[in-house]
Amino acid sequence: MSINTSLIKESGKAVQDLGVQVAEYFYDNMFKNFPEVRAMFPGDMSEQRVRLFNSVLLIAGNIDNTDMLVPYLQELGVGHIKYDARPEHYTIVGKSLLQTLKHFLGPAWTKEMAEAWIAAYNLASTICIKAAYEAMAPGRFQPLTLEDVPPAQAV
Repeated sequence: MSINTSLIKESGKAVQDLGVQVAEYFYDNMFKNFPEVRAMFPGDMSEQRVRLFNSVLLIAGNIDNTDMLVPYLQELGVGHIKYDARPEHYTIVGKSLLQTLKHFLGPAWTKEMAEAWIAAYNLASTICIKAAYEAMAPGRFQPLTLEDVPPAQAV
């Protein structure tokens, strides 16, 4: 399925002027429906809300610019390793994002728009997950050997 980039851009512009209240709704909704992920986030969500909102706008606005978007998503995926983000968390985020967009777009949220966002989110999350996996791939682990042991100090 191809991504209807014009619908993604259109909906991104539609929520842009709403500001951080979109991210606030997103997190409130996600924590209510998936309380198990709350511990992965800081107590004060102010900065996190801004980062999420800016990220969604960046992705929506550049959905047709793969030269910029793919490296950004790869970096995002690798960056989320430190928060112990796992593939199943991307599903939770995706569901919460779709519910948030539906809430704020109201009647403008159509089946076609939902399909566009599902396709875009699935692609974006796949890029993030793949980059994180490659960054953590067991094949990159170098077991210790005797050469790694520092020489004994002379006494």
